[in-house]
Amino acid sequence: MIKYNNDYKKVSKLRKTEEFSEFQEMMVKKLLNHASENVEYYKTLLESENSDEFGVDSIHNLPILTKAIIRENFEKLRSKDYNNRTWFYVTSGGSTGEPLKIMQDDQTIRWSNIGHFYYCNEMLGVDEPRVKKVILWGNERDVFGQRTSLQKRLFQKVTKTLLLNCYLMTEENMARYINTINSYKPEFIRGYASCLYELCKFAEEKNMPLHAPNYIESTSENLSNPMRETIESTFGTKVSDFYGSRELSSIAGECEQGNLHLFTFKNYVEILDRDDKPVKTGEEGRVVVTDLSNYSMPLIRYEIGDMAILGKKKCECGNPLPTLEKVVGRITDSFVLKNGTIVPAEYFTQLIGVYCNKGLIEKFQVLQEDYDLVRIKAVAYPGFNVSEEKEIEHKIKLVMGKNCKTIWEYVEDISKTRSGKYLFTQSHVN
Repeated sequence: MIKYNNDYKKVSKLRKTEEFSEFQEMMVKKLLNHASENVEYYKTLLESENSDEFGVDSIHNLPILTKAIIRENFEKLRSKDYNNRTWFYVTSGGSTGEPLKIMQDDQTIRWSNIGHFYYCNEMLGVDEPRVKKVILWGNERDVFGQRTSLQKRLFQKVTKTLLLNCYLMTEENMARYINTINSYKPEFIRGYASCLYELCKFAEEKNMPLHAPNYIESTSENLSNPMRETIESTFGTKVSDFYGSRELSSIAGECEQGNLHLFTFKNYVEILDRDDKPVKTGEEGRVVVTDLSNYSMPLIRYEIGDMAILGKKKCECGNPLPTLEKVVGRITDSFVLKNGTIVPAEYFTQLIGVYCNKGLIEKFQVLQEDYDLVRIKAVAYPGFNVSEEKEIEHKIKLVMGKNCKTIWEYVEDISKTRSGKYLFTQSHVN
């Protein structure tokens, strides 16, 4: 469906840097015209500009949009015509441990899929929806004892997808996952970086060979060099890194040269220093993104909370899209139990930031102080009470064990490291 979508057809025909720039300029102009007419927050900010001259330069005149500003101005940021679309709420714990609720719509999802399909089809050279694939992903429903919907099960069958739940990575399950991969022989494997890494470490330790797929895509977490080396040596396949987020979905994908190419047809990305000035190539800065597809709640110059190094405008791989050299702001630790079970950091992000999020936690950090002792630092709003605590504690015990104790520590803020990184999970055991 994506392949024959009119928007994707337009994107797939773009070949030169100038063509992508012109397409992005057109998308920016459409978004700013919509925002100036339908979004109260932007009406005042854009009223001094001539709408006929809206473009990328107009974005630079707008202030940075932070999570705090979104929370304080939620109604003002919502488009007055949002009911003209199929819209829904998206809640993100995010890689910064700062839960945030925003609105998205069917157009946002379509462009997210276009971004990932472009990456697979145009950059990796794989028709991802049609090939046999294994997805090593988190599934809360399995952990909470709920059934996967019939619609999802049918979708997985039609798209030749096997889903392996990385929230249940006991030694027994990891051995079963390896046997499943070896018997199914997928062409494509996609998963959280830490989960792919832990599975490969287990395979090495147990001397269990792994089927080599044609493609491996790592996502959701920082892929460190040691993780990459272990995954590639164990599978015997090169790993490609994919960068996205729940709020903005597809942002960039790694090419054969190791650079992350920005999907400029879907987003306008800036890498800024502390003074909101663009950094130079090779310099590190804050990632600020304008989503060009979300008309129900436009996010213009949204500071996602990550740090990245600006890459080359032209890459040796031949793809004309600009690059990031590396995303450096996401730091996570998987938790480990005495019996060797691995609990990925993403479980806690989803649990506290998404699944149990009632809008009452501003920031959080989860620390594993011992095998059966977890401390949660939280910046909470009035109204967060014992019942919310107990619900989260119960679901932590589902993966950490029934004897796991949770200590809550309420703080005024959770500081970042000197380099601007935020550690939302940290294990003193692993």
